[in-house]
Amino acid sequence: MTDSERPIRQLAEILSRRGQTIYGRQTIVELCARSGVSLLNIHDVGDIDSDESLQNFLVQYSKLSPAAKLTILILSKQHGVILPEELLGKKKGLRDRLESLQEYLPWSP
Repeated sequence: MTDSERPIRQLAEILSRRGQTIYGRQTIVELCARSGVSLLNIHDVGDIDSDESLQNFLVQYSKLSPAAKLTILILSKQHGVILPEELLGKKKGLRDRLESLQEYLPWSP
């Protein structure tokens, strides 16, 4: 599996493109730099982004807005990405709500 085929990488790329449109390119560039990932059209340069740095990107992206967090939760189900505990939070309620989405969505985890 190539780096661009990894589900977590695909999710991060979607969020990167979406985030540039909604929050602005500079915000996403700074978020990528803080997270240690290279998502912005730089596929051939440097090392492959680690799962840890991509998960860090997801956590940082989720802090942009409540809608950003909900987007991550939904897209992670579609792409089969296991989210870090830090993103899910310590409250069981969020996890229960995420699992209850399965009843209404056309995909299965």
